[in-house]
Amino acid sequence: MFGDSALKRTTEEWGIIGGLSVVLVVVVLIAYADIYRFFSFIGVLSDFQIFAISVSLGYDMLPTIAQQFSLGAIHTELLQSGFNPTVFVVLTAFALLGGQLILYLVGMFIRKVHKGSIGNIAGKNHFLHKYHFLVYLIIPFVGIIGDLAMIYSGHQRINPIKIIPFLIIGDLVSSARYIYPAVAQLEISKLFGA
Repeated sequence: MFGDSALKRTTEEWGIIGGLSVVLVVVVLIAYADIYRFFSFIGVLSDFQIFAISVSLGYDMLPTIAQQFSLGAIHTELLQSGFNPTVFVVLTAFALLGGQLILYLVGMFIRKVHKGSIGNIAGKNHFLHKYHFLVYLIIPFVGIIGDLAMIYSGHQRINPIKIIPFLIIGDLVSSARYIYPAVAQLEISKLFGA
């Protein structure tokens, strides 16, 4: 019914996906090495701090379903080493935003495969445009539902320029709700000599 061209096109698409995956892994490894060398060269961060930041940023970029373990011990040790918690909140918020935008791109790719073209940006009457301030503020807090909402947003071609400000606000609050209580616990434990 579909013929050889449909099978060939699918094989080509899978080849593109595999190639892009390899390129992404290589770029991430090169970027990590460059960041490591940069911070080591200027002597700002210790080896552990660079490791902890890299692991935290990589982990925060993963979809929620892939985040199956806690980085609490690494975060606590990083904060005890004297790393600025506000800088850490901002870094993790932008890592969360990066992961959400990757899911948005996955949704765009699904639309390309599903409909055959990327298509136009959704109209202003689309429910995600009408309620974007509510929907995108809560995405960091609802786990896999937020991941699915980002994929759906990419599929429906919701304008990313209009949603990024709300995503970053939600990401900053989400990051702060974990990091600042950890800082407070560390300060309390110092007061009592623990």
